[in-house]
Amino acid sequence: MALQTVSLSGSIGAEIKGVDLTRLDDAGFTDIHRALLDHGVICFRDQNLTPDQQLAFAARWGDIHLHPYLDGLPNRPEIIEIVKEAGERNRFGDHWHTDQIFTSSPAMATMLYAKEVPPVGGDTMFASLSHAYGALSDGMKELACRLRTYNLYDKQAPRSRRMSAKIPDQDKPAEPAVHPLVRVHPETGRRGLYINEMQTTRRFDGMTVDESRPLIEYLLRHATRPEFTCRIRWQVGTLAIWDNRCLMHQALDDYPDYRRVMHRITIKGDPPVGVGQEDIAA
Repeated sequence: MALQTVSLSGSIGAEIKGVDLTRLDDAGFTDIHRALLDHGVICFRDQNLTPDQQLAFAARWGDIHLHPYLDGLPNRPEIIEIVKEAGERNRFGDHWHTDQIFTSSPAMATMLYAKEVPPVGGDTMFASLSHAYGALSDGMKELACRLRTYNLYDKQAPRSRRMSAKIPDQDKPAEPAVHPLVRVHPETGRRGLYINEMQTTRRFDGMTVDESRPLIEYLLRHATRPEFTCRIRWQVGTLAIWDNRCLMHQALDDYPDYRRVMHRITIKGDPPVGVGQEDIAA
C-alpha cells in the first residue's frame, strides 16, 4: 500500500490519508510503522473505532503499557479516558513532556483517539528531541551525553477533580527513574535529548536542583523552538500515534467553555540507552 502522507510541518509530523484502521493488512501496517519512524507523529482522520478496535490497532505495535499511577476504564483498563468538562481546567498533559519518563521502561508510543472535541482549541503540540539534539553545539552535545536525569512522577500536580480521582494511593510515594539525557533511538539509531519539564525531570543525577535548573530550562527552551515543532488540530474520529523515544508533546488548555473527551493507550517500551563513552565525541 502506498501511503498518502501530508506533512504537518517542515520538521516532523504527517497526516496519513485514505486508511481505514479497521481493515489494515500486514503490509499496510509495515508502511505505517515506517511512517512513524520517519515523521515521529502521524495521524489518521475519520476513523470510527470501538474501544476493542483501538486496542487491536495498538496491539500491533507491541504490548500495552498500563500507567503505573492512573486507572483506566473500568472494563478496558488499557484505555485511559481523558475528560475535560466545560468550565474545568484541563491541566492533564498541559506541559512539555514525554510519556512515562518517570518509569524504568517508559512507553514507546502513545495513541490518542478523539471522541469529543471543542469547535476550536484543544490542539496538541509536538517537539522533536532529535532535531533539538542535532542543533546543539559540539561542546553541549558532549556534555549532554555524559549527564543522566532524575525523574519523578508528581501525584500532587494540579489536575481536574475528575483526573485526580483516577490516581490510586495518592499518599504512596512515586518511584524515581534515572535515564541518560541523550537517548539513542533503538530503531533508527538517531540521538535525541530525553527530558521533561522540571515537574518531572527534577534534576541531573548527582547534582542539586539549583545546579540543574539553568541547563534543564535552557534545553527545554531549545527543544521547543518553533522550527522543531508541529501541532495536531483534533476532529472527532482523529487518531494520532507518536514516538515517545524522540518527541515531547503538550496539550493546549485553550477551550474553557467546551467539553473534550479522548481515549489514550500507551505501548510498552524498553529502558532508554545512552551514548557509550567511546562514542560520546562521535
